[in-house]
Amino acid sequence: MSHSPPLVDTKLGGLVLVCGECEARKDGPSKLQARPVRKELKHELRDLPLRLRVVQSSCLGLCPKKAMALAAVAQGHAPLVAEVCRDEDVAAFARALAKSVR
Repeated sequence: MSHSPPLVDTKLGGLVLVCGECEARKDGPSKLQARPVRKELKHELRDLPLRLRVVQSSCLGLCPKKAMALAAVAQGHAPLVAEVCRDEDVAAFARALAKSVR
């Protein structure tokens, strides 16, 4: 007997993933940490027409040198992936994401 998983409707429009393992790597970013990056992204993305959940994840498999991996997937939009080194890069990622989902 086969049954499908119990799927539910949600108001969530997408996910933004912040790699939590990049900061712990020896060759990871020297000035970025996952928690402040998540907080900055939440702040930058708060006025979007769709609701995005910003979460810290395990390794995304990108493993950029001296940078942190970010990925965003929103309903009906192409995935967006970035390697950020500075706070300015995080803000630029948020702007690019906001532009792509409007």
